[in-house]
Amino acid sequence: MKKLVLIGGGGHGKVVLDVMRAQGEYELAGIGDDKYTHTFRQDGTLHGPVADMAELLRDDDCRLFIAIGNNRTRRTVMDRLGYPESRYAVLIHPRATLGSGVTIGGGSVVMPGAVINHGARIGAQCIINTGAIVEHENVLGSFVHISPTAALAGDVTVGNGTHIGLGAKVIEGLTIGGWTTLGAGAVAVHDIPAQCTAVGIPAKPIKYADQPDQLAQRRA
Repeated sequence: MKKLVLIGGGGHGKVVLDVMRAQGEYELAGIGDDKYTHTFRQDGTLHGPVADMAELLRDDDCRLFIAIGNNRTRRTVMDRLGYPESRYAVLIHPRATLGSGVTIGGGSVVMPGAVINHGARIGAQCIINTGAIVEHENVLGSFVHISPTAALAGDVTVGNGTHIGLGAKVIEGLTIGGWTTLGAGAVAVHDIPAQCTAVGIPAKPIKYADQPDQLAQRRA
């Protein structure tokens, strides 16, 4: 069985570890998290600061997974580690449903109950969370998080780093810009621009990255 190093020992990391075990393709070699102040062995695996995982990753066959929920932090850690996408595992729970022609980038996880339908393309380092629906021909960039029970209709495009909140919905054919947050329960019926927070039914931007304290005047 192939070895895997998990980066991130928090709550999201525990869920990812459950997915890894259910998938049955990898055996845990170690958990790297900077909350550890020293390196130690536990249940046959190495635990310690992220930098100490390099010992395990000298084995070219050992795979890596960043189990951190925050999209920006996940990108920062990937940049810091410097490994190519090919070193990252793809973790898919056996109770997830994938249609034909689906592609999923390295470092992405698909949680139980999620549905990804025909021809959808999922980028690297994405989270398709519990019960989420990603319909046919969707295109998701890298570092995207689709929260539990969120639903994207067909032909939706989601930019890099975007977070689709709990139970949010996006109607067919829309584009959600990069590094945007679509709030929990929001319903997008028009394109949503990049680097904003959009909430409500219908979803509207309420602030932009460069306007953190005022209602945004720009619209999609």
